[in-house]
Amino acid sequence: MTDYNLYEWMLKEKIASTSFQAANICTGLKLWQLESTEEKKARILLYRKWRPKTDKKNQLPTYQAFDLAIAGIDRDDVIDRQIELVME
Repeated sequence: MTDYNLYEWMLKEKIASTSFQAANICTGLKLWQLESTEEKKARILLYRKWRPKTDKKNQLPTYQAFDLAIAGIDRDDVIDRQIELVME
């Protein structure tokens, strides 16, 4: 699958809103390092788990979501930590 077809797939699956955004996701995830299309899609889906389009509150910075997806860490495998702030 060429990069252009990968962009179309991201648009169809509503992972990206525009071709420009799809290109940025491909660049940020360093997809050129991967050989197969399935590996590329898997990394993109991991990224989207870390940085969902709808959750703007408590959202990870883009660079951290890229790094976690590149590392292959699945959001579902990570337990959320609860931090209590004590107001005095």
